[in-house]
Amino acid sequence: MKIGPINSFFLFCSGTSKDIISKCPSFEIIKYSTIGVTIILTSLLALLSGFYALSIIFDNIYISIVGSIFWSIIIFNLDRYIVISLRPTKSLSNNLIISLPRFFIAIVVAVVISKPIEIKLFENEINNFLELETLNRLELVDKKIDQKLDEIQIRKDKIELAFQKKVDIVNGYKEDYLCEGSGTCGTMIRGRGIEFQARKERWVNESAKLNLEKIKKDSIIKSLIEYEKNMISNLSEEKNVIKSTNYGFFDRVDALNSVNAIASYFILFIFIMIETSPMLTKILGSKGPYDLLVMKTEFQFESDFLNESDSLKILRDKNEKINQINADVDLNTRKKLIENINAQDAFSRYENLKDDEVN
Repeated sequence: MKIGPINSFFLFCSGTSKDIISKCPSFEIIKYSTIGVTIILTSLLALLSGFYALSIIFDNIYISIVGSIFWSIIIFNLDRYIVISLRPTKSLSNNLIISLPRFFIAIVVAVVISKPIEIKLFENEINNFLELETLNRLELVDKKIDQKLDEIQIRKDKIELAFQKKVDIVNGYKEDYLCEGSGTCGTMIRGRGIEFQARKERWVNESAKLNLEKIKKDSIIKSLIEYEKNMISNLSEEKNVIKSTNYGFFDRVDALNSVNAIASYFILFIFIMIETSPMLTKILGSKGPYDLLVMKTEFQFESDFLNESDSLKILRDKNEKINQINADVDLNTRKKLIENINAQDAFSRYENLKDDEVN
């Protein structure tokens, strides 16, 4: 049967031998052309998903194009190899057993292809989720800032309150010595007596201590204010980093599971069905004319190889026998030569002895 160029291309994609399938009925050609269409469509999906994934990872469009083409070629060859290497048997259980490694490869390929496409399909939802995630992170930073500011303010208030208590005590000492001098408290005697001088000295000493405490308090408050400014600056910088965060491919994969995991699994299941459909077609179906012709071709090749091997074995055996015969002939010749030499030597000795007797 004559096969057109389009069918020839799809048959090539399915890994089918054109010479063998041309001897089959048209339905067999359609079957394997359909498998080739599935493989080429899977490769195109791999091209699109690879381009989208690489465009997220890299900013260079040329790298994305070259990488996606290279990736689609890899997927094309994997799918083609899976279909070529799968040979159905008479037993369905045997078919399933021998196809398990190929199913595993096909499922991995389907997962890798489907994820970028899933991300593209749910792009708006993922972007909204990531924006909400950014807002939540900013809100956490704001809460952290407010918490730190509250802690610093509480500490400053405690320091101010403790200092104010000391100020009130020192002011009380001042009122004590003034009222003692006016005679309105204490000894109730007006004038600057011993009690007045004692109370005044106490106020002077405590005032000096209070001035030192004020210097210490102002230093602590100043350091807290500096820490507060640095903390606000650092957390503001952290907020700017969060705002400028560019989410990568794997961040979007994680977001996809949070956005709509059920829909993601459904799309993945569709890709697994597309990726494994050529194998299912060969496993679940009975042996067709093409499979039988392939088996016949393999048997014929094996028979020719065995016949050629037998001929080589026979020729090798003949050569070994000829070599053995030649070795035996050479051995016999050497033996006769040695016997002739020994006879000649014995005759020479006999002649020498005979001449000695005559003399």
